[in-house]
Amino acid sequence: MQENHIRFADKYFETLNASESAIYAGFTKDAARQSGYQLLQREDIQDYLAKLKAESSEKHGISKEKWLSELSVLGFSNIQDYIGIENSINDISQIDPVKAKAVSSVKKSITEFEGGGKTVVEFKLYDKLSALDKIGKHFGYFEKDNSQSAPVINNVINLGEGENPNAPTD
Repeated sequence: MQENHIRFADKYFETLNASESAIYAGFTKDAARQSGYQLLQREDIQDYLAKLKAESSEKHGISKEKWLSELSVLGFSNIQDYIGIENSINDISQIDPVKAKAVSSVKKSITEFEGGGKTVVEFKLYDKLSALDKIGKHFGYFEKDNSQSAPVINNVINLGEGENPNAPTD
């Protein structure tokens, strides 16, 4: 593989932007989009990118199973795991560490005034729908829906040689 192809692939792995990567690799700005597209079609570059991905996954301990596990925590979280008596929020430090991953934020504000005060606690989980959508796409759960909504066209036209479909019939 040529040196500028390696530079392109390294930059593409970092940015996922083919045009920017082509410019970085020395291609002209005017040709960057087309060059980037063409480079991504090359088998040697695809193989090199796959190698970079595998090395990075191993280095960082990231696997498809771990990714799905994290999405599952978010997608299948239940607000009742975090709320106690009279809708108070459970002590976050006492929540199961796996379930705690689904917590996006906890915000506590105390307003004091003469004769008392008021405490407001906001509690937010990460977006369940987004996580469930990613899980569904990964497992292909939407393919049936996509095929059901696709139009089906069953028109077969057999024209013999020299036949004109617009010609008058006897």
